[in-house]
Amino acid sequence: MNFCVAPCLTLSPMADSCPFEAIRLSFTGNVRVPLGPTAFTPGGSISIASPHVEIWLQNKQILIRDQHTAHGTYVNGIRIVQQTLLQNGDILTLGAPITRSANVPANVTNAQLKPIKAMVTIVGV
Repeated sequence: MNFCVAPCLTLSPMADSCPFEAIRLSFTGNVRVPLGPTAFTPGGSISIASPHVEIWLQNKQILIRDQHTAHGTYVNGIRIVQQTLLQNGDILTLGAPITRSANVPANVTNAQLKPIKAMVTIVGV
């Protein structure tokens, strides 16, 4: 059974994402949830910083803000520069693809060079 008592947001991986398990965030009160690479997978995408974004519930809306990261945060392909409303069905991208070069450690996999790319599902808002 897939339900939320409190408002919640699920981030489900897209096919062209650095692989990660779906993440479900439940919101109570005015708590801001930070997300960085370890929220997705240990040793996940190297294109995202820690913390990369913060997500929170405000006035029955779920908002996201980039934490001034080098590779950015995108909602539906548009880089966000201020707090932004997330909606059901949005595509959230954290980071940008990184090209393998001499500066990339040999133990970093090709999958880790991909950004985190997720479908947003919102329930209870």
